[in-house]
Amino acid sequence: MRRKFASDLMDQPLKVLCELGGWRTAQTVLQCYQRPDEDRLKKALSERRRVSSSPD
Repeated sequence: MRRKFASDLMDQPLKVLCELGGWRTAQTVLQCYQRPDEDRLKKALSERRRVSSSPD
């Protein structure tokens, strides 16, 4: 459940997530609990492409 909680709230600032989940260090969350899923990875790439292809 903690892994799902951490992954579901991945868009929140890490400090906020640590407070909500009761983790003392962000390192614990990053190493043990957060797992990016395929949809999030695709979304991140899509958003990056939009930003990099926009005119200056």
